[in-house]
Amino acid sequence: MSEPKKDSFAGSVMKYSVATYLGFIISGAALIIKGILPAESYAVPATFMAYTMSLMNVGMLGLDQSLLRFYHEPPQGVTGRRMFTACTRLSVLVMAVVGCAGTLFFAKPLATAFGLGENGVQLVPLLFLNAALYMLVRYINILLRLENNVRAYTTETLWMQACLNLIYLLPGFVTHDARAFVLGAVLSFAGVAAVYWRKAMKAIPAQSKEKHGLKVDMAIYRVTVPYGIVLAPAAILIPLYRSVCLSFLGIYGTAAEQGGFDFAYTLAQLVTTIQAGFSTYWGPYVYANYRTEQERIGRIHDLLNFLIFGFFCLLVMFEDIIFIIFPAKAACKPYFPLMMLSVVFSILCEGTVYGNTIARKPFHDTIGTALGVAANIAVCAAAVPKFGAMGAAVALVAANAVMFLYRTVTGQYYYRTIPSFSRTICGFALAVIAAAAGVVFAQHFLLKFAAIGLILFIYCNIYRAQLLKLWQIGMGFLRKILRRG
Repeated sequence: MSEPKKDSFAGSVMKYSVATYLGFIISGAALIIKGILPAESYAVPATFMAYTMSLMNVGMLGLDQSLLRFYHEPPQGVTGRRMFTACTRLSVLVMAVVGCAGTLFFAKPLATAFGLGENGVQLVPLLFLNAALYMLVRYINILLRLENNVRAYTTETLWMQACLNLIYLLPGFVTHDARAFVLGAVLSFAGVAAVYWRKAMKAIPAQSKEKHGLKVDMAIYRVTVPYGIVLAPAAILIPLYRSVCLSFLGIYGTAAEQGGFDFAYTLAQLVTTIQAGFSTYWGPYVYANYRTEQERIGRIHDLLNFLIFGFFCLLVMFEDIIFIIFPAKAACKPYFPLMMLSVVFSILCEGTVYGNTIARKPFHDTIGTALGVAANIAVCAAAVPKFGAMGAAVALVAANAVMFLYRTVTGQYYYRTIPSFSRTICGFALAVIAAAAGVVFAQHFLLKFAAIGLILFIYCNIYRAQLLKLWQIGMGFLRKILRRG
């Protein structure tokens, strides 16, 4: 009897990328709903959900990354399932302590700092509860992935994304009370956690019930906690880039500005879906081949730069179409190019920062992220009171730019992936100029189109070798399709 055929690496990647690409539909639906609803109606709920992500990572303590790393190499005499249970238990305990302390002693200052509006004090306990439920859903998601339960992993991932981005918006069609949005978020996460926790527990292997007790837990924590704690700060800080901007707008701006900024942020983030499949493949490839394929890794970096910068220019050139579709959000148009530029900096980290982890110095990534948050807070404090959402957009660009520059400089010091620094710097400069042109000529379509078209022409000239390579790749695919047809 022949052995079952094993999936190829590419096939496995595609299976686990299905949820990512279907998630694009969920994000698109959320964007449409935000485009229909008045911006002020979901301003506070969007801020609530933004802080849910950071607080969830406080409870996690980086143990989600520890579980990914050690599930198949647990301490002696311990199963991966036992490790999952121990990590979940500790995270729930941490979240309970933090949530009780925050609710009992710091509810008012947290509500003010987070920009949760008039009823913010009432929302603080629900914020911690929502973060705890999201944390459970995240743990189950990791377990399903580690146990190769593709169908359950995919469906649970989609439900998780729907809870985080879409379902909480639905009460907006019948009420504008922020408490209704928040309650929708909490109930949706609770439903997903209950259903998939039950499914996961049904599949417990017999051997996972062998060892219990505090001694076993401590053996697990000696391995997982030191590893996770190092990675936890970056996971906590990254969601703050958006959250800080929304908080300052909640304090110094109007609810309409706060909601409009979140709409623009959601729209800009749709671009990252294109990168998600690439990231799934690229990280393992770099770690496996960085010693022997440095030249190829550099070529891929240049191709990624060209694609992202070119796509960015085209989006800024034709952004008016988006705001024709959503005329109520036209106030976002002057600063939307800046939102896109911040996403460009975030995406380009994918090709420049692997040197830090290759050199086993991940603390540089944490430092870079922390510097980004500091820049975000400083620029928000200076610019949001005077310039509102435009100031928040500048702060978001500053945060991502500082993070990108620090992590790129340190990453390139340990492992070079940029073949030509001069070409890359020119590309960055042109992207900044394109964003500035988009802001200055926001209300003059023809002038903006001409200016950015000229920038794109210069850019294509600088990256003409990469343009030719992409043309050859595209023609190769076309010839294969025609031959099959």
